[in-house]
This record gives sequence, structure tokens and C-alpha cells, in this order.
Amino acid sequence: MNDIELDAAKSALAAARREARALERWPGDSPPRDLDEAYRLQAAVVRELGAIGGWKIAAVTAGQRTALGVDRPIGAAIPARYLHDARAAPARLRIADFIAPKLECEIAFELGGDLPPRPGRPYARDEVRRAVTRLRVAVEIVDWRVPRGLGAFAELADGFNNGALVAGAAHADWDATDFARLAIVLVREHEGRRDEVARGSAAAILDGDPFATVVMLANAPPDASRGLRAGDIVTTGSCTGAPSLPGPGAYRADFAQLGSAEFVFVD
Repeated sequence: MNDIELDAAKSALAAARREARALERWPGDSPPRDLDEAYRLQAAVVRELGAIGGWKIAAVTAGQRTALGVDRPIGAAIPARYLHDARAAPARLRIADFIAPKLECEIAFELGGDLPPRPGRPYARDEVRRAVTRLRVAVEIVDWRVPRGLGAFAELADGFNNGALVAGAAHADWDATDFARLAIVLVREHEGRRDEVARGSAAAILDGDPFATVVMLANAPPDASRGLRAGDIVTTGSCTGAPSLPGPGAYRADFAQLGSAEFVFVD
């Protein structure tokens, strides 16, 4: 992918995200052919959209890496403009700002210190733990802008299907949490009805060790010049599947003793 192709793809992907518009075809001759091209384009799109607010992680197991055609865990930057802090009040979102949104309840971690790239000297788990300030319960709104079937590199360039992230309750002391037994329930209230949307547990992430994915990302940073930085929120994957958004309403993702993430979708 030469500079002209990258610039055209960057502009098209950034515009599609800002406008909540699905692309009918890839904006150029071909999508990224490898991980380096995908990350190069992803970084260009994010620069167009503003500062980085956090990261999402994928390909954390050997099976997932084989399915996606990558040789290491991968990460996608979440622009700060699409990261919503719901600690003080429910986040407010518009259905019109998404294309085909799905909801994923996730465990996230907020960094208080930098983890710059350190090739040849991997971060140990305790080093990454010292850089993490708090755990955040979260809901990722997943969305698609690129045509299906183009492969993981095209999706990675477009933020790996991120639409937004709602970060709720925060906990500084979470080390003793038994994630494998943590029950998570997502409910919707609308027009006097209360319905369960999804249910699961953090056992879905590495058998109950979501923090291990942050260590993986620190040792395989998407942006080799940046790494992970203080203030980043790193979300670790769905614990409840990815049901489609049922429609407008007030949503609450309950993470048992860890609290909740709340948000409202309006037409």
C-alpha cells in the first residue's frame, strides 16, 4: 500500500466512522495485505479522528490467531471521542450514530503509567499490574463499516469493528476477584418492560484471566512508537457474546460486586 492508496483509504474510513456509513466496497485497489499495513492504516485513521482513548484486544488464543491469520495478539485503538465515562451518570448514545450495533459486556483496565515498547525485554505480569490504576466494567458497542469478507486486516485497519466503549464503575483493588465466577447480566428497560439482553461471565476470557490480555498487548503493542500510555483504557473481549442492539432504551450491565455500566440509547 503506497502513500496515495493509504491516504485515500484513511480519508474514506475516517469519514465512514464519523458519518456512521457502511462502505459498499474497499476504498482503493486492495485492503491491507499484512499486519504492518493494517496497523499503518489504522494509525492514520485514528490521527484523523483525534486522540487515542484506549485499546481493544483480539487474537489472545492460538485458535483465534489461526482463524484471523495473525501470529500474535492484536489491538485496535479506540479514539477518545468514542469513549464514554459512565461513572457519574449513564452515557447517552444515538442509534443514528451507528450502523448495525452489537453489545459486548467486557472487563477493562485503566492505566496510570506508561508501558512504552520494549522489544527483546518483555514486560512481566507484575510490571504491567503496577502500571494499571484501576479496573473498569465496560460495554463495547461493536459496529461494522467495511464490507464483510475482506479479512481481519481490513477490519483491524477500521478499528476492529469498534463503534464506542462505555466505561462504568471503577475499582483500584481487584486482584482477589474470581473472574471465572463473576456473573454478568445486561438488561434493557423500555416502555415499562425490563428484558434480559445477554448473560455470561469473565470465564470467557482466558478461562477467567482477562488481565493476562493486557500483558499480551503490552508485549505486542500495535503502535510501536507509542505503546500503552497513562490514561488508556484497555478492554479485553466479550464475556457475554455480541447480541444486536434491540432498540432504544436504558441499558444496565451488572458485573455483580464490581458494579455496573449504564447507558441510554435514543432514536
